Amino acid sequence: MDFHPIDIVISIINITVLFILLRLILWKHIDRFLQARSERVKSELADVEKLRADAEALKKEYADKIEGIELRAHELMRESQIKASEEEAEILSEAREKARVMLSDARGRIAEEKERAVLNAEREIAGLATDMAARILKREVSGDDTKSAVEDFFRETDIMSP
Repeated sequence: MDFHPIDIVISIINITVLFILLRLILWKHIDRFLQARSERVKSELADVEKLRADAEALKKEYADKIEGIELRAHELMRESQIKASEEEAEILSEAREKARVMLSDARGRIAEEKERAVLNAEREIAGLATDMAARILKREVSGDDTKSAVEDFFRETDIMSP
């Protein structure tokens, strides 16, 4: 293989001419294509950044709403507990008042029954005393006679019997 210097020079000139022609003809189109692609990539990156910022804002808003809901839930629970405590106190107060009224009524009925029992006992004692006095006065009274009259009286009336 023979290389002639002229062939090398012609090849260099051909490559140079081809480079210049391609540069003049294609470089503008390639440059425009690369610029457009660069702008499209920048635009897509900006869109992605905007979407990321929007997602962060939505995430923060969601977290704030959840926090607000949790606070409201705690507040509602606290209000419910307070209301339940108030209702409990009211129910206890009503129950105490009813118990006080019932106890007062029962004490009144007991006092009435006691009074009736005392009156009945007084009447019965008065009757018994009258009967006993009548028996004692029928004869001469001595200590043994009184004792025997009382024993007879109680035996006859069955007061002392078991």
